[in-house]
Amino acid sequence: MKKIIPLLWITFLLPAWAENCPQWDQGEATEQISRLSDEVAYHDELYFNQNAPIISDSEYDDLLARLKYWQACFPSIASEKPLSQTPDSKYTIHHQAPMGSLKKAQSAEEVKNFLPRIADSGFLVQPKIDGVAVELVYKNGLLIQASTRGNGEVGVDILHHIRQMPLIPETLSNDAINQLILHGELFARLDIISPSMLEQYASARHLVAGQLNRSDPETEAVKAFDFFPWRWVNSPFNSGLQSIKALAAMGFPLTLEHTHRTTSYPEIKQRLEHYASIKKPIFLMDGIVIKVDSKTLKKQLGWAGNTPAWAMAWKFPPATTTSKVEAIEFTIGRTGNITPVVHIEPVTLKNRTISTLSLGSIQNLEKKELAVGDRISIKLKGNAIPVFGKVLFRPANRVSPERPDTSRYTPFTCLTIAPGCEQQFAARLIWLTGKQGLDIAAISKPAIHQWVQTGTIQTLVDILQLTPHSLQSAGIHPHEIQQYFESIRRPKPLEQQIRALSIPGIGKSNARELAGCITDLQGLLSRQLSVWCPMIGSKRMEDLQGYVNRKEVRNLIEFLDERSIRETR
Repeated sequence: MKKIIPLLWITFLLPAWAENCPQWDQGEATEQISRLSDEVAYHDELYFNQNAPIISDSEYDDLLARLKYWQACFPSIASEKPLSQTPDSKYTIHHQAPMGSLKKAQSAEEVKNFLPRIADSGFLVQPKIDGVAVELVYKNGLLIQASTRGNGEVGVDILHHIRQMPLIPETLSNDAINQLILHGELFARLDIISPSMLEQYASARHLVAGQLNRSDPETEAVKAFDFFPWRWVNSPFNSGLQSIKALAAMGFPLTLEHTHRTTSYPEIKQRLEHYASIKKPIFLMDGIVIKVDSKTLKKQLGWAGNTPAWAMAWKFPPATTTSKVEAIEFTIGRTGNITPVVHIEPVTLKNRTISTLSLGSIQNLEKKELAVGDRISIKLKGNAIPVFGKVLFRPANRVSPERPDTSRYTPFTCLTIAPGCEQQFAARLIWLTGKQGLDIAAISKPAIHQWVQTGTIQTLVDILQLTPHSLQSAGIHPHEIQQYFESIRRPKPLEQQIRALSIPGIGKSNARELAGCITDLQGLLSRQLSVWCPMIGSKRMEDLQGYVNRKEVRNLIEFLDERSIRETR
């Protein structure tokens, strides 16, 4: 029975992404867990002590979940390194009440399971604003203390900063309350802050943190800072909504505007969708908060460590996800550009399954210092294209990929099949026959790669002289074979033929200019070309003539020109 209990514990910790426990010996497990523990501690320091996180909450949650999972797999390794509770040297303010953190729902089911515990008293829903958590203390209506959350017990004194923020009252309209202690979010109003100010920072949250770290904040920035109280620590009211209404009357109206008393899961889900769909929000937010309305029930439920058992955050579907790099391969394009392609453990983001992403260039790969085994984040560009985010964790057993020789491939190489040229030559054929080239029907990328691998195609001209047998062997249907031959015979405009040649430096506009100053494709081979087409420029003309006079390109030009003459007769 003793052996079963740890396995059950691991099962409870097992996230959706997790594989079986790593097959490490004690030494490797110690090193890997220690490295990840250090990484988590580093991000804790940035978030809690410096108010300057460099990864998102979801990215941090992934790292923390993986650390806990590894620790459950190897319980004998005591290497957890939690955030130190020793006050930072810059912490000077002890909070009037501990500042905790919310439990985050990982699924709709968690929210549904949470609601029955609080349904008797009703619950409140508010947006989860992404700012800097602070405590404000008022004495007889006057603001006397302000501090950041820090380590939860002690924070940084920011009273000087808060007093320069006109949206936050220094004096309350109700001075009858002896002491008022508020926990809430300090944030930048997106409807007020100037775009030029916001562009200087990674996000609105970073703008707030950056100004708090300055001894004298910029007036232009802090005039747009506001405060959203999410807890009145010593409220005399039994209802959270009553407290919020009282705070609105004292000078904090925003919380009342964005607090919704709800009674069911569908209403909560509707609020989540509503806030997620707002095109121009007035504050940066990443989800909603569900909390008990009754003060009595709050006391009954209490806290679990530094987390209230009477509240839960439900975050928007993540804009990013995380995965492990399984392999890095390199593709070679028609111009010789080498693109690193990262293969990852398949993940789902916004209903899309992602298993590969491009890094664009070897230089980008080197800049990111990416290796197999790394944990990375992925996001969607324009809600469509998966792109690399950042490296979240570099394990001890990571493997750097073997990079190809970048000098081996240029716009002038691999004009025919040769060892090491398979990828670039195939890319040339894809361009030549594709819509941006001659637009030859029935030709597909898989078929081209098959012909290159089997040696059916040796030169650029070969793909325009395929036999019915070669086409059929690639799985092309009889009616598509007929379409292929019709496409070959169909006359092509001179500009289209020039584009199909893939001449270095000659894009669409240059191809149009060339087509306007020569009468046929053979004109590209003339020594008078620079005289006929002076608008091309000397450098481009030099590259053009060097390219078209290569044997493989000359043969293609002569073939296309001869066919054009035949088809126009």
